[in-house]
Amino acid sequence: MGIYWAEIADKNLTEKQLHFLRNHLKPDVYVLDVACGTGRHSIPLNQHGYNVVGLDVSSNLLNIAKQRWRDMHLVRGDMRFLPFKSQAFAAEISMDTSFGYLSSEQDDLLSLSELRRTLEQDGVVVIDVFNKKQLMQKFQLGKSTSLDYPSFFLLQKRTVSLNGQWLCDLWVVCDKTSGRKMTFKHVVRLYELSELQSLLEKVGFVVKRVYGGYEGENFDTNSFQLIFVAGTK
Repeated sequence: MGIYWAEIADKNLTEKQLHFLRNHLKPDVYVLDVACGTGRHSIPLNQHGYNVVGLDVSSNLLNIAKQRWRDMHLVRGDMRFLPFKSQAFAAEISMDTSFGYLSSEQDDLLSLSELRRTLEQDGVVVIDVFNKKQLMQKFQLGKSTSLDYPSFFLLQKRTVSLNGQWLCDLWVVCDKTSGRKMTFKHVVRLYELSELQSLLEKVGFVVKRVYGGYEGENFDTNSFQLIFVAGTK
């Protein structure tokens, strides 16, 4: 799926996300990009003077990131058990709803605890996820979309569970060269503001700001994004 995901990632959206991050991260500090995937945030941040370490559980995605930029510092690992010493990073980021794919809320809590452990005093963590309430309004009954990418066609069906706890994306990919059809399923746990804030505070983070978009919009129930900027004090 990694090679297709590299095409799916919206370049315009990525630029907005990078602009948001540059407004909240100090340059010349060590940054951990959790679930970095193909490096679409890590690589340009490194090229703009940040010292970013990318971590992901997928060796396939990390290989794509390494092919994109050889100098990238990448680590294969589980976000619940970060292979770094305490207070190793001045900043940590989890962008574009990379948070919530673990099997339980307890696992999410464990991963947040690890982020807290590895963040130095006066550090900053940015966690960007979908806004649960907005997705419930839009996708409760399911919605199908057909998309055309350079090397494949994609049929995407997006559905939110009745209780709003889960977002399920079903992707049918048809490769233009081989004609091969593949099906992928992605399920991510959704959070509303109070739920994720409670988890952050439970592990010792202090929430500084909550945004509803990458241009610094104030968060409300209609916001598509839910972006936390938190610290250790």
